[in-house]
Amino acid sequence: MPLYEYQCLQCTSGFTELRRCAEMDSQIDCPECGSLETNRTISSFAVGGASAGVASGSASSSSQFK
Repeated sequence: MPLYEYQCLQCTSGFTELRRCAEMDSQIDCPECGSLETNRTISSFAVGGASAGVASGSASSSSQFK
């Protein structure tokens, strides 16, 4: 199940919830004030690790391709 970010329209606090895709836009109450006036917000994400096709720590010298 993915994490979704929400913003409360009453107290303006932001919170994250683990929900099913089918429930992502269903009403959810704010954990701070209990209001049901919440909106799902655009989430940012990060990808870590080595770049695709490049091994970590490999030399990037052009002489290896000659």
